[in-house]
Amino acid sequence: MTILILFLTALGSSIISGLVGMAGGVTLLAVMTFFFPMHVIVPVHGLVQFVSNSSRTWILREHVHRESFVPFLIGVPIGGVAVWFFLSNLDRPEWILGIVAALLFYVAFKPKKLPELKLGTKGFWLLGVAASFLGSLVGATGPLMAPFFARSDFTKEQIVATKAACQLLVHIVKVPIFLGLAFPYQDYWLETAVMVVGVIIGTKLGTSLLKSMSTQRFMILLKVALALTGLRITIKMLTSS
Repeated sequence: MTILILFLTALGSSIISGLVGMAGGVTLLAVMTFFFPMHVIVPVHGLVQFVSNSSRTWILREHVHRESFVPFLIGVPIGGVAVWFFLSNLDRPEWILGIVAALLFYVAFKPKKLPELKLGTKGFWLLGVAASFLGSLVGATGPLMAPFFARSDFTKEQIVATKAACQLLVHIVKVPIFLGLAFPYQDYWLETAVMVVGVIIGTKLGTSLLKSMSTQRFMILLKVALALTGLRITIKMLTSS
């Protein structure tokens, strides 16, 4: 039963990610808490999300916004090196989640007259550093990155493709980090393999739905996903404090 639940969750969460570019990783992470101890969740989730973002990036590769992707690429190794040295001495930065929730709510509910969160080249470089560093501490990096990709000057395909490509870089860094820390991936090979198959199938289904969806409907779904993710983070902070 556990294997079936993990497969269906991976399938459904990757359909969501393929459709709106976010919320799938957080959904999978939440379900995994019922079946794995905390020290197992982040490395296994990172590997599964690596496959999910790889497949999404490949399918939508022509839509990756390279002017944003390249500076993000430069920032990721810096955050990865930093977390390698400090991971064992750092606690989960819960206050960061509060900032992330605020950004999610801002993008989801802001009036049109207020400015969008548009990053320039330097901004995406810093986002790469932050996402790589915090990704190994809080697990899902999607909520941290999502507010900066919900932009009116990006097409719906560019939003999903570029965010997937950037998240892929973060997961590329995370897996070697946990291998270097001797995490026993082989002990969880069956659960991991089942979730990997699920996210590959789900990504194909989700991106197919994305291509046939109107931009207006996509933006509505994206803002709903942003708001729900922000609400989930807020509830988590309040209940854990």
